[in-house]
Amino acid sequence: MLQRALTTMVCFCILGWLALSASNGGVIVWQEGPRPIPGLSRPGLMCSYFSGTGLFERGYLYSPADSLGYSRCPVWARQPV
Repeated sequence: MLQRALTTMVCFCILGWLALSASNGGVIVWQEGPRPIPGLSRPGLMCSYFSGTGLFERGYLYSPADSLGYSRCPVWARQPV
């Protein structure tokens, strides 16, 4: 019974990785911030995402109340072109 559950879990992980690799986005891995951004008067968040084939970073303006930016990184993001 345990071996069947383990096999099922491994299959779901492989299918998830394949779906993520075929998509044009990524899932959050970690975030840094809020920290100052050169040239802007507001702090920002630096978010790292896994796309299935590699990592990419996105930057967002920081806003504690989510009014003019983000208080934390979004879970899903599109890859930059």
